[in-house]
Amino acid sequence: MNQIGDKVVKISLIVLILLSLVLSWKIWTKPANRSLAEKGKDPSSELVQTKKMTEVYVPTKLFYHKEKDNLLYSNKETVINSLHNKLVALHYKSNEALGEKETREAFYALNSFNLLFPKELPVSVYESVYKADFKLPKELQEFNFNRIIYSFDTEKIYFVNASLKKSIAFDVKGDSKTLKDMVMNEKKNNYFPVTLEPENISGIYYMKDEIKLKTYSYIVATQSFTTFSKAFFDQSNDLYSNDSENVNLSNAEGESLTIQADNGEVNYFGKLKSQESDSKNSFYFDTFPYVENIGNTLGTLRYFDVKDGDITYRNYIEGFPVFGQNMKGRLEVIVQNRNVFVRTNQEMIQIPIPSSETVTLMTTADLMAELVSAGVDTSLINDAQIGYEWQTNAETKQAADLVPTWYIHYDGAWYSHSELVGKIEKGGL
Repeated sequence: MNQIGDKVVKISLIVLILLSLVLSWKIWTKPANRSLAEKGKDPSSELVQTKKMTEVYVPTKLFYHKEKDNLLYSNKETVINSLHNKLVALHYKSNEALGEKETREAFYALNSFNLLFPKELPVSVYESVYKADFKLPKELQEFNFNRIIYSFDTEKIYFVNASLKKSIAFDVKGDSKTLKDMVMNEKKNNYFPVTLEPENISGIYYMKDEIKLKTYSYIVATQSFTTFSKAFFDQSNDLYSNDSENVNLSNAEGESLTIQADNGEVNYFGKLKSQESDSKNSFYFDTFPYVENIGNTLGTLRYFDVKDGDITYRNYIEGFPVFGQNMKGRLEVIVQNRNVFVRTNQEMIQIPIPSSETVTLMTTADLMAELVSAGVDTSLINDAQIGYEWQTNAETKQAADLVPTWYIHYDGAWYSHSELVGKIEKGGL
């Protein structure tokens, strides 16, 4: 009888604990139509591990021009970050602007490496973020680049724009031997062989071989609305909510936050906090607080794209960007007339689940041939790269599957390989 009683007590305790967790979840995610201020609580007592711009505005690809017909590519984050930090620490001396001929010569030169950013960035923003002292003349402050090239032969650094038509060359001084040792460590750097031929579409590097990559599964954590209200609201201590299935928060300052119950999409509206000047480059610093304040909640975020007052950051897993529906794996900040819109998703990938499954992706040349065969206009292709597609796990919604997939930047938007082919075949693009 005692054993039966003990079992009853244990089961009752488990049920009570589960009930408590469910009730707590309902309280935190379904606020009533009332003020949400936590009276008497000191907001400064809550410590948030904020993001730094040097963690987000980083290159994501390494290309090593070792020898003729021996070009190598790596996306290993630790290697890229170490190389980049070494480059930033060099002593920058004289600089000069170069035209297309000299820029292309530097780009194709052997015994060199280059670090690629996902999108162009003003050199003056880079200089401010990394506290560099380039001593650039005023006419070069607005120069946009997406690639940093280092030549072992000339010991020069080139900041190069996406079209390869212009660059800024620096004479530098520093530890070039350590740089070369790091780049030449092929085993550690997990290199893939690539080709760079004039006929390559959009002038991109082509993956020479098929590539086998692991699929990943992650436990998904659904963040409370307070995570976003504290990160985005200028005044987060006096919020009100409508009693509905969706989360709808607002305050007297005109700020608002909605979270869709069916897909977890988060939308914030408010006034841009910063009072920086209206210069073109201030946009990067004015909008970064929304990334900074979200901290590590969204995982490894990287600067990914920018256009017309719209800046996008993406999750990166194993050096590859994550693409998902309903803003999953992504944070976007849009500014219009000092109004700011922030979009993301409350579902976050957090804990990896071991998996031995792999996916084999075709070579870039085969990918392009298939796209041409499907009727894709290759003149509208700007880029192609491997990413991880966020898919809902077939067994449980509490997990997400990340599947290696080819992604194509086509006519200003990113599409998965299958999605682009499907749209073209149906006449949708």
